[in-house]
Amino acid sequence: MTEARRKLSEAAGNTVTVLLAKQAEHLVDGHRVKIVVVGSAPKGVAVAIAILFKRLASELVLIDANEDLAKAEAEDISHAAAYLGNPKVVGTKDYACVRDAAVCVITVGSQSREDLQPVDYLEQNLQIFKDVIPNVSKYAPNSVLLILSKPVDILSYVAMKLSGFPPNRVIGLGTFLDSCRFQYLIAQKLGISTSAVQALIIGESGPASVPVWSAVSVMGMPLKDINKEIGTKTDPESWGDLHTKVIDSDNELITKKGYHSWAVGICAGEIVDAIVRNTCACFTVSTFVKGCRHGLEKDIFMSLPCVVGKNGVQSFIRLLYTSKEQELVTVSCRKIYEAQKLILDKIE
Repeated sequence: MTEARRKLSEAAGNTVTVLLAKQAEHLVDGHRVKIVVVGSAPKGVAVAIAILFKRLASELVLIDANEDLAKAEAEDISHAAAYLGNPKVVGTKDYACVRDAAVCVITVGSQSREDLQPVDYLEQNLQIFKDVIPNVSKYAPNSVLLILSKPVDILSYVAMKLSGFPPNRVIGLGTFLDSCRFQYLIAQKLGISTSAVQALIIGESGPASVPVWSAVSVMGMPLKDINKEIGTKTDPESWGDLHTKVIDSDNELITKKGYHSWAVGICAGEIVDAIVRNTCACFTVSTFVKGCRHGLEKDIFMSLPCVVGKNGVQSFIRLLYTSKEQELVTVSCRKIYEAQKLILDKIE
């Protein structure tokens, strides 16, 4: 028996020792990014997949009260780890696993029935947040919170209050998905690529959202310069119908498939990307607006064009809204606050 074969024979049963010629005595855990997704329902899994396909996380933790479900989803994803950048994917109900996370995405308590409006289950979701947010902020005090749960504007405010985080480190998905849908529908009507269209929706994430028709453009060409009545009741081309379609999108998908997940997951992935890589990307996300701005002297979360980076919302973008758009934003703000004030005494 040759010397090499003898050594292999002696090492039988210890494949690691044979395969790896020398192991470092002190392995240094280098630059690792942990991202947490709370909630393992379809929306949470879609968020996780979006994050992993962009290879943003070296460790992704799925947390759910149903630990078996969280573990099963994590195992299912892990089977394809070789094509996701070899991340560590964990499923658990233990919030200690949140420790040192860079971003925590909260998806629990989302709408699941088409016959309910977000305000109808605000109380139930508030109770869920009273358990989730303190646990997350305890173990990841330097993280950025990304809220997807509905009603997103009010629950983002709740998350800020319960976590004690500075306002910039709490972000609501807000009207980001609405803006994406708006952009898509405009492109469909024009018969062009979605990427050629610039369009945004601000204010409440819901029926009182405000389409900024004055800012809709194609490759820099404002559509309002072509159609002065665009988006108004007197518009001969009925562009305003697109905003109605945006508002109805969630309920239509819930009616057809029971939930909506993929688009919201991809949008959440883009926000996480901006935070982790500090890209300073611009999104219409829900952010803290303190008093007397936009015509309402109350503190609320609402969607505005924001610059997002490693510190969360780093700044707002000031747009020259029309007087009508400003009026609609004030109405939108007031609607958010009217719903929010119902639960203020329960979080102060």
